Amino acid sequence: MDPILQVVLILAAAKIAGEAVERAGFPALIGEIGAGIVLGPSLFGLVAYDDTLAFLADIGIIALLFVSGIQMNIKSFVASERSAASTALLGIVVPFLMGAGVGVVAGFSPLETLFIGVALSVTSIGVSVRALVDLRKMNTPSGMTIVGAAVIDDIIGILLLAVLTAVAAGSGSSALYTITAGGAFLAATLIFGRRLLPALMRRARATHTHEMPYTAAIAIALFMAYLSHLAGLHYAVGAFLAGLLLGDQIRDDRTLFEGIADFSFGFFVTFFFASIGLLAAITLDTLLSPFVLLLIPVAFAGKILGGWLGSVRFMETHAEALVVGIGLCPRGEITLVIGQIGLLAGLITEEIFSAFTVMVIVSVLVTPALMAWGYRRPAVRGGR
Repeated sequence: MDPILQVVLILAAAKIAGEAVERAGFPALIGEIGAGIVLGPSLFGLVAYDDTLAFLADIGIIALLFVSGIQMNIKSFVASERSAASTALLGIVVPFLMGAGVGVVAGFSPLETLFIGVALSVTSIGVSVRALVDLRKMNTPSGMTIVGAAVIDDIIGILLLAVLTAVAAGSGSSALYTITAGGAFLAATLIFGRRLLPALMRRARATHTHEMPYTAAIAIALFMAYLSHLAGLHYAVGAFLAGLLLGDQIRDDRTLFEGIADFSFGFFVTFFFASIGLLAAITLDTLLSPFVLLLIPVAFAGKILGGWLGSVRFMETHAEALVVGIGLCPRGEITLVIGQIGLLAGLITEEIFSAFTVMVIVSVLVTPALMAWGYRRPAVRGGR
């Protein structure tokens, strides 16, 4: 199929499916993944995942994490740092151990077992934030803890994946490089980038060219993603940090923010989510496999237990801490990023990748309803 026609087909199918799913009250990403499943090897096999789609999907990951970083309020994040750090720590350790346990029970290789633990340790920032906004709980202690912990979870999860990928390549020096260079990149970004990047953005906004701030924001996101990749981390880490550091300036300019978000989600991000469906090979056997049936409850139990243990001493009630644990359950964009990287790097099989795609969809569908139930409980309703 002609590459341009292929792009048009994916874009049209993904957006139509996303709109249908969103009208039903669920995140559009489910429909976009579903479109990829329909077009890919799981059903009709009309589109093959090639280098062109891989490039568009990579830009989509960068755009998605850049916009996610922009949406984060860094002041609120810092204000809840103690509860978020404690929650993130146990919200990573507990599901990691439980996920690794699933890998052992299922008889997977050591690398696959470690990957399962890493993939279960992260939380979807986008799904959690959307649910908190809809419930008007974003600025509550539990809401800020959920968001802060999700950010830390995702950063640590991507760092763990980077190390795991280096180890899988059979190079101890590569793993050491990832740890040292990646750590240096993060430190330099937090020390120097927090002043340099906003200063560059202010200069861009002072120019006479109308579109210069838009161009500058995209260029900074891409360059930070490149530096992150150069340091042995994934593009997503640098893109997220760029968004986090430029967030206050971009959010203040609604036209700029909406332009970046609309272009990102209207085109590039769509290809990332569609690519998940194209890469997955979901069959009835996958849906009914013992691994999937075990993976889904463990994915929920690990985050709920870890989130509760990590936040209980910072919340007013045990019930509010339980809501924090529930709020960490959705796996979405970052889990899919990790899954895609792991599959393409040869860390995992299509069977594991497809199982994780199913788990992500279930967690995205179920978690908002569980959060609404949790916040309606008398012990939480009307809290601080």
